[in-house]
Amino acid sequence: MRNVLFAPILLFGFWSCSRTQEVRLIPKPVSIEHVNGEFKIDRNAIIYADRADSSLYESASYLVTLLNQKGIGCELKSSVEGNPSVNAILFTRTNCPDSLGTEGYLINVEPNRVTIKANQSAGFFYAAQTIRQLMPPDFEKADFKANSVSIPCLKIVDKPRFAWRGLNLDCCRHFMTKDFVKRYIDLLAYHKMNVLHWHLTEDQGWRIEIKKYPKLTEVGAWRTNADGTVYGGFYTQDDIREVVAYASKRHVMVVPEIEMPGHSVAALAAYPHLSCTGKPLAVETNWGVFKDIYCAGNDSTFLFLQDVLSEVVELFPSPYIHLGGDEAPKYRWENCPKCKARLRKEKLSNYEELQRYFVSRVAKFLETKGKTIIGWDEILEGGRPHNAIIQAWRGMDRAAEALSANAPVIVSPTSHCYFDYPVEVINLEKVYSFNPIPESTDSAKLCLVLGGECNMWTEHAPQETVDSKVFPRMLAIAEVLWTFPKDRNYEEFLNRVRYHYSRLNALGVTFGFEQSAVEFKSTICNDSKAIVIELIKGQDNLEIRYTTNGDEPTAKSLLYRKPITLTQTSTVRAAAFSNGVKVGEVFERSFTISKSIGKPIELGFKPSEKYMGGGLQALVDGRLGTPKYNDGIWQAVQGTDLVATIDLGIDQPIGSFSIGFLQNIPSWIFLPARLDVFISSDNVTFTQIAQLEKPKNLKEEGVLLYRYNAILVNDIRGRYIRFVAHNPGPCPSWHPASGSPTWLFADEVVVE
Repeated sequence: MRNVLFAPILLFGFWSCSRTQEVRLIPKPVSIEHVNGEFKIDRNAIIYADRADSSLYESASYLVTLLNQKGIGCELKSSVEGNPSVNAILFTRTNCPDSLGTEGYLINVEPNRVTIKANQSAGFFYAAQTIRQLMPPDFEKADFKANSVSIPCLKIVDKPRFAWRGLNLDCCRHFMTKDFVKRYIDLLAYHKMNVLHWHLTEDQGWRIEIKKYPKLTEVGAWRTNADGTVYGGFYTQDDIREVVAYASKRHVMVVPEIEMPGHSVAALAAYPHLSCTGKPLAVETNWGVFKDIYCAGNDSTFLFLQDVLSEVVELFPSPYIHLGGDEAPKYRWENCPKCKARLRKEKLSNYEELQRYFVSRVAKFLETKGKTIIGWDEILEGGRPHNAIIQAWRGMDRAAEALSANAPVIVSPTSHCYFDYPVEVINLEKVYSFNPIPESTDSAKLCLVLGGECNMWTEHAPQETVDSKVFPRMLAIAEVLWTFPKDRNYEEFLNRVRYHYSRLNALGVTFGFEQSAVEFKSTICNDSKAIVIELIKGQDNLEIRYTTNGDEPTAKSLLYRKPITLTQTSTVRAAAFSNGVKVGEVFERSFTISKSIGKPIELGFKPSEKYMGGGLQALVDGRLGTPKYNDGIWQAVQGTDLVATIDLGIDQPIGSFSIGFLQNIPSWIFLPARLDVFISSDNVTFTQIAQLEKPKNLKEEGVLLYRYNAILVNDIRGRYIRFVAHNPGPCPSWHPASGSPTWLFADEVVVE
């Protein structure tokens, strides 16, 4: 797929281009000054670094090893006599500005000499990565051999915007081999990212050996699927040490995540007495959130976690341990005598405060080990736990909330940073638009924004698919977190990305799309009697073919040349083709036209920042939702009713109405318990015209689309029509997340 999509683009990025064009570094440096000429690196080149200064010598040795692996026999010398001016690459601290900090660097490439300056080891290492990217793309191929390579003459001044530049790699839902993890450490370092957030424990698998509790890996590392097959794996402590040491040499800090109190079914399957019920459990085979979590009232829970973490801290020199803290339903705690007793003993007001107690107790223990905890933004709900760093994932408002609590924050919202989401939802440009600093942040609190992460959750991403989800989007997050906003421009960045594909090819990265192969853009005509559909292709070398009758598009279907005008309810199906061959999946969208389309709408609820459906007009924009809750069409609210009032413009007869909802039980998305519909002529006095109950024969499982609809037999007239969809209340007792607030997801109101 990679070669089909990008080969025509790469023809413009080979090293036959001019020297100025060749310097397409990712992430972009603070400044580049181009100078005529080039520096030739061959066996006559000598790299100088003081052996007594390990921060210089290690990075110089790294560069020498890299060159010698390619057949270029450079010599590394520890001391410099005089002022070498011929065939010299000099690593030095002399006259390096303090303003470059710990990770900044200077590079001055002249025809006979390269000077590299930095204050700390990381700066020298990142300078070496920049030197790598100045070399021809083929240099990165495993079988590349040459007697020499040349790099262009230039001057670079560079330093990062944020100190925390990370990737969260979930190795629990799908296990990743040790070599794969090390490969990703190399890819992070190559793009000047410096944190591997290693997700090691989950409901579906415990991945780290703990010698005091062998059942964690004997039982917790393996799950038995419905067909009887067993899936799993874990890292021995020797594996962990090897990965951590490998990362340290590449200036990547490995931060382990040991989930608590939720996402812990694998541990409870191994040691059931740590749960509230004590009943046997199996390692989960389904995705989602589960009500069995560590018992907060049982002292043995904390003894167990202290024992586990005592082994963990010995394996990870990072000053941080991530404790998770997200998606922990309180149902078991609310029905557990021990947890109730703990609540009373500690004089806590609610179970959110009990979670704060839980996390704070563990945090204080880790503090005795010299560690600071990180937790997902849910840990703020009962008050900030002891000295916790917050990782904001549910929206930028959660990052702002962390700052209000004077907590340092790592920002990784679903809106921009979740790389498990399809590129149709979060494309390359969307990632590049990410700003980790919440709007209206007080300047005094800017220092609390540590940086950000991209998250690679793997429920639906086994190891072989990770590359295509992470790349090229990781290039955007790398630049967002390194390069200052004033120096960034998406079109210019995209040009560098497309040149960079040859490097990714050489590195063996099976990258995916920049954006959806086909994107739909719909516009309501001024008279609200038609919808104009634009089909936007994701790559220049593709063509789009489509149907409007529901048929599968083929190479013989209509070729998209101009916008499509729909005057009645229709389903448009489209696919991208290259040389007559379909590329990727078929994309489908349904559109409807009614009296309510494009009309003013007043919302009596605040839509979730994550699920706005494209804006406040989402319920009257003519688009019908798909079974995917993150398709960008659904508008959603959690834990409350969904209320919307539509102004039809004039008093008129109403013959029928409908509004669509999504059910996705594993994701806490339920149908409304009831839909009440009202009519008014003045937007003040409303009369109820319908009350629709949820059908009793619908399955309380899986995913389905359902439209509440009614045909009105009486003569009903009005200008304003109001819909009140009643939230069904918390997840029921049979649900894995029992007691947690449910979601309502709505798409389009249709009035006839």
